[in-house]
Amino acid sequence: MYKYIDIAIIGDYNFKIQSHLHTNAVFRHCEDHFDFGINTFWINSSELNGEEIKKLSNYSAIFLANGPYMDPYSMLKAIEYIRKENIPFLAADKTYKFVLIDLFENVLGFRSVKPDVENQNEKLNIQNLVEQKLIYFDEGSRLHDCYGRRTSHEYTGEAFQLDPDFAHSLKEKGVKFSASDDDQFLQAFEYTANDFFVSTMFNPLLTSTVDMPHPLMMGLIHYAMEHKKKEVPMSISNSA
Repeated sequence: MYKYIDIAIIGDYNFKIQSHLHTNAVFRHCEDHFDFGINTFWINSSELNGEEIKKLSNYSAIFLANGPYMDPYSMLKAIEYIRKENIPFLAADKTYKFVLIDLFENVLGFRSVKPDVENQNEKLNIQNLVEQKLIYFDEGSRLHDCYGRRTSHEYTGEAFQLDPDFAHSLKEKGVKFSASDDDQFLQAFEYTANDFFVSTMFNPLLTSTVDMPHPLMMGLIHYAMEHKKKEVPMSISNSA
């Protein structure tokens, strides 16, 4: 039996950013619901330059924290690396924009101009007005697997629609648009070539509690353990 998993939280930690405090709390919510330990480690964007990015392979899962980021380009490289290495990954709230940039650039082959990346990074610091919406999940999606049902009420401040041509191109490359709301705004997407690569527009940090940890965070931890089982030989499991 494996004793623990290590999860990286990538982002520039700032105790003044409420979502960073919520991120720490949500992983603690999950601890008592598993029979193994959950270790979390914050990794700043400045620590993901060059060869240092390969340190992400040491983790069983990765959560993308909200920004802004001191080095947004290193964060984009990190997302690309995580996707290529098939490390379980979850992004939530406004961070989906960085995941989309990775998919546009490195899956579809479009180039994002520098001002656009920096503009999106600055917007991560803007607090949108959030409202609770009924979110619908596609059957067969990782979201549906995590929740075990078709719908959930979630808090979101995003009203996002993707150009139909881009959406079609992404679908052809394995991107599944797996959640939407009553207004037909996109609320989540997944990269189906990976075991667990999920990005949501809604924010799971806002509804998680000690008694009822958020299903999506629980799902990330579940896939982290599955990833570790594949990566770590059973012969050393007693010390892992």
